[in-house]
Amino acid sequence: MTSKKLIATALFVAGIGYAQNWNLSVQPYFTYINYSNSDIKKNGYASTLYGALSFNEGKQIVEGAIGYTHLTYKGNNSNWNQSDYVISYTNYFLYPWYGKLGFHYIATPNNHFSEKAKIYFGDIGYISRYKWDAGVFLSYSEYKRSVSAFETRLHSGFYRWRDYYRGFYFSYDLTWINVGNDANALNISKKNYYSAGAGVTYFTPAYKVVLYGWLGERTLMVDNGGFVVYNLEEKYKGGLNLTGVYYLNKKVWVQAEAGYSQYKETFSDNTVGVMTATFSVGYAF
Repeated sequence: MTSKKLIATALFVAGIGYAQNWNLSVQPYFTYINYSNSDIKKNGYASTLYGALSFNEGKQIVEGAIGYTHLTYKGNNSNWNQSDYVISYTNYFLYPWYGKLGFHYIATPNNHFSEKAKIYFGDIGYISRYKWDAGVFLSYSEYKRSVSAFETRLHSGFYRWRDYYRGFYFSYDLTWINVGNDANALNISKKNYYSAGAGVTYFTPAYKVVLYGWLGERTLMVDNGGFVVYNLEEKYKGGLNLTGVYYLNKKVWVQAEAGYSQYKETFSDNTVGVMTATFSVGYAF
């Protein structure tokens, strides 16, 4: 299930000493997870510390996160524990073009193919400021037992302004995931997965609200710009998320998110519902 992301701390400290016109923000997250109609999973939680350092007037951004996920399993099944470490670098020197590269590492004591998983990801795109944007996100996930996944996501969006400060942002994406694995390594035999998503954001100087949904098929998905990896054997069918952000002032904001998704449980063939609730507080230095 979801895993979002200390590596960053060292980089932030080092970067601050050399960067000019820098801005640093930190944001801890906590997520509660509940499963319905599952023969295996009961509930769980995830905690993440995220940070971002931008410098050279925002033309370079270093992001990092460290996260921990615990899932409580039913019966005699062993509980799931997982740590995630993520780092990424984005460059806007060729603006309106941008490029991003990142690395996500998963550590778990469980005997699983995703133990010591390495995920390499990148994004390249074009931004017409305050008008529209488009890009392509790529990732390669390298797991144990000859399991791997390659993902391509085409994404774009455009703005519709109500006035100088308020408006809507509409986003769209198409995702293709190709899974390569030894025939006996996974309980999912299908190789190719396709999905489509759409979202709308209403933003003001005081708050913003985001609604996003998707349909299709996803497994071993790399999401949220590389910071979330769905590394368990689950065939997701669709999902819906509602996020609200309120800015207390220029330095502090609070964020809450509710999500629902469904996947097919490979061991029982059940359709499982996943409810998530996330809360976070952000601070900009």
